[in-house]
Amino acid sequence: MKILEILKRFRIYIENYLWIIFGYTLRFLTIIFIVSKIANKIGLEDFGWYNLGISFFTILVTISALGFNPSFIIKYLADNHDDEDGQKSVLGTFLISRILVSFLILSFLAIWIYFSGVENKYWIVLIATISILFQTSEVLFAYFQWKLKANIYDSFTAISVTITAIFLIIGLYLNLGVYYFMSIYAVEKTLIFIGILLVFNKKVFNISTLKFKSDLLIKLLYQSWPLMLGGLLTALYSRFDQFLVKYYLNIDELGIYGTSVILSSIWYVIPSLIVPVLYPKIVELKKENNDDKYAKTLTLLYGILNYAAILVIVFTLLFGEFIVIELYGEKYAQSIPILYILIFNQIILFQSHLTTSVLILEEREKHLFKVKLVSVISNVVLNILFLANFGVIYAAISLIISAFISWIVLSFFDKTMFRLLKLNLKSFLLPFYLKKIKI
Repeated sequence: MKILEILKRFRIYIENYLWIIFGYTLRFLTIIFIVSKIANKIGLEDFGWYNLGISFFTILVTISALGFNPSFIIKYLADNHDDEDGQKSVLGTFLISRILVSFLILSFLAIWIYFSGVENKYWIVLIATISILFQTSEVLFAYFQWKLKANIYDSFTAISVTITAIFLIIGLYLNLGVYYFMSIYAVEKTLIFIGILLVFNKKVFNISTLKFKSDLLIKLLYQSWPLMLGGLLTALYSRFDQFLVKYYLNIDELGIYGTSVILSSIWYVIPSLIVPVLYPKIVELKKENNDDKYAKTLTLLYGILNYAAILVIVFTLLFGEFIVIELYGEKYAQSIPILYILIFNQIILFQSHLTTSVLILEEREKHLFKVKLVSVISNVVLNILFLANFGVIYAAISLIISAFISWIVLSFFDKTMFRLLKLNLKSFLLPFYLKKIKI
């Protein structure tokens, strides 16, 4: 009965969630099946370049975002929930500033590749990075997430993933190379951007009525710079080890390591599916100063995330070898032990997704920046010390150690983080007191 009551009470949130999970499921299937065939088709070296392109995109998109992530945008939209002009100013400033910065980044990257004399294959990196321009659709996605209308955004995600999957299959059939497959990676985000822009223009606000305000941008940047640097540090934490693998080892080793990263990182979508279900409710409870329900809702979410992470770990340990061999082939078998190490990082990364959103909500962005700075520094130092001498498997070990230091150890030095850590640890006992939770 308790579960049925919760389902009924949060029906609109759950419906929103089901649309989100639909979009991510399609993306998951595309990555698992089609990207593995691409890896097989283009070989270790070109797949290494493919992963390097994705790594550049991951890092540069955090710079272009300026710290304006969905949680930050939703917070400002909530502050202007009764002010249509305020919403137009907020959305317009977010959107236009991100587009302009994306253009600048792409221009500098193209100039660097052209004049620096690096390998010609670095143009793969530029092709992948073009996607940052269209990743600005996150601004409009945040609006629909705030309004609990994920079906609008995710329907376009489903269409774009389906179209790009068809193009990828055609590329596999025609034996096309890494440049083609990297271009399709950019096409997917372009289709999402165009679709969501058209719907927003028709059903919400006319795009021409959105306003860019320089004074508002200055105010936003003053508050978001820790998030921008924190996002950059997160990207460096998750991807910089791949640059070090290429530098200290070779591009083939990067292909091996990149395979294990893909198979472990595909699970990162799970907290992205779970947290948005109740995040608008968390924002509401925080603004109402309802501390009791606020803490109980966080505990419930931490519990769901932790048990989801445990299921992912068990599944990977049982079927990881089978998945790698069947999808990627014997030449990628060296990635199996790396995958087994990386998968244990989920237990920390899943909870960090919620912790990050809560720290933003509680205006603890500067401490969040410190956490991510420590994670990057420790990861880079550990990789430099061990990678060249002991091999690619130590890149995975370094990743886990740095995650533990930044998200667990540092919690003992900050009251907010320590409070969230206690809720997180308490959530492991969630099945024993679920009936007592009233949210």
